Order: sequence, then C-alpha cells, then structure tokens
Amino acid sequence: MASATSSSAKVRTKSVTLFVAALVLAACGVAASPAPSGGPYPAGCADIGFPATQCDAIVAIAQKNASIAPQTVTSIDILQQPFVSNGTVGDGHGVIAIVRFHRAGQPDKTVEVLCTGVTREYAFACSPDPRISIYGGRLDGDTPCGIDGKTCATPPPTPRAAVQAIARPLRVASLDIPIDHLGLYEVEVGEAGLPDGALSTRSGTVGDPKPETFWIAESIEIDVRPVDPARPPIHSIYREPFDGVEPVKVFLVFYVTELTSDSVLQVRDLFVE
Repeated sequence: MASATSSSAKVRTKSVTLFVAALVLAACGVAASPAPSGGPYPAGCADIGFPATQCDAIVAIAQKNASIAPQTVTSIDILQQPFVSNGTVGDGHGVIAIVRFHRAGQPDKTVEVLCTGVTREYAFACSPDPRISIYGGRLDGDTPCGIDGKTCATPPPTPRAAVQAIARPLRVASLDIPIDHLGLYEVEVGEAGLPDGALSTRSGTVGDPKPETFWIAESIEIDVRPVDPARPPIHSIYREPFDGVEPVKVFLVFYVTELTSDSVLQVRDLFVE
C-alpha cells in the first residue's frame, strides 16, 4: 500500500512539474510562437499563399537588405510566421515574410521583410495586386448628439428637386497630371455646384494603376471644398444645408512617395455631384 501511495505521489509531482513548465514557456511567449510555415523558394511561396510576383518582390527586397553577393547563394527559403490572435503576422511589427539565404562556405543569413507599401517595390511585396486608386468614399454619417447623449440631430432633408435640376456636377473624362517631385500634390480640377449643399458622389479611376516610375502609397483623395470660406467643410452629411446651389472647388490630393523620373498620373472618368 505504501508503495502504491509513493508511486501516485511521483505521478502527481511529475504532472505538476510539467504544468508549471508549460506556464513558464507560455509566459515567455514560446508557446505563442510556432515555427514559421513555408519552404524552399520558389516552391514554398504556394505553401504560404504568396503568388509568384509577390514572392519574387519579397525575396528581391530581402536580398537587397541582406547585402549579400547573389553568386554566393546556394538556395533560399521563404517563410512566414503564423497569424497570431490579434490578426497580425509574426510578432505584430509588420513582418510580411522571413527569407533565409543559404550560402556556400558561409553562415546562413536570415532577413525579415517588413511591409510598408511606401515605394512601388514594397507595395508589390505587401500585396498580391497593388494598385494606385482614387478614393471617393462616403461622408461621415454619425449622428451628432448633445452632451446629454439624448438630444441628437435629425437626418438632413433630401435636396429639393427644383434645386437638383439646376445643380452643376463636374465631369472630367481625362486628366493628365505631371509628376515631377516627391511629396504632397493638391491639384485643382474644377468647380461644381451642389444642390442645397449636399454632396452625393465622388468617383474616378487611374489610367495606369501600376506605374513603373512613381508610386503613391495612399489612395488619391477627391477633396471637395466650399468656395465660401465661412461655410463648414464637406465632411459630414449633417453639415449645415445651403439654400440653393452651393459653389465648390474640386481638388485631387495625394502624396508621391517614390519617383525615378518625370512621369504623368492619368486620371479618368472623374465625377462629382
């Protein structure tokens, strides 16, 4: 009987030891860091869901950042940390992939590729189908309320039919914008007239959404501004209405993050009303 009790105690002690060890590993983050998936490049690209163009861009960036001679590389692994609970990759610092270079007579070199999207090169690494786009979007529809949280604004009325009939929408079939410097661009496109001050549509497309000589990291914004500086900005549907057709100016606002030579941004089918 004493022998059985001793054996049970040993089992309990071993179980407790394993449980404590598991807690220590979890606390250190080891349990939450499974091994990366992937494999030899280029076959390993499919294992982690990267199309060939995106995978090639990732490896090209890694090789440039690693500062290694291509002729010394014998093989390459493309790896990716599994998604963690908050939806980010790896350690949550924007690591899109891990590239490991095996070299003849030298130690392996491992490079983490961060996803920034700022330049064309990084945009192709970050997305399977990177494109420069024009953002129209909707106005803010959140209902403003008073301090008590109970007294709230009523939905704005629909523009009157008679005013809509004389409103002046802006239509631009084709517009070419010279791109000759890095940084912010604010291009005035033209004027429009909004019925009772209500903006309903902003849209447009880019003729060449994947230019080779420049990049725009964020969407191109169609910014509609009242001509009268005393009028409130056009950000919300609860904006103070206008009695009649309100004159506005339309701008395209964007930030060029990469430019290798003077270029042209092709804007097509721009429409504001």
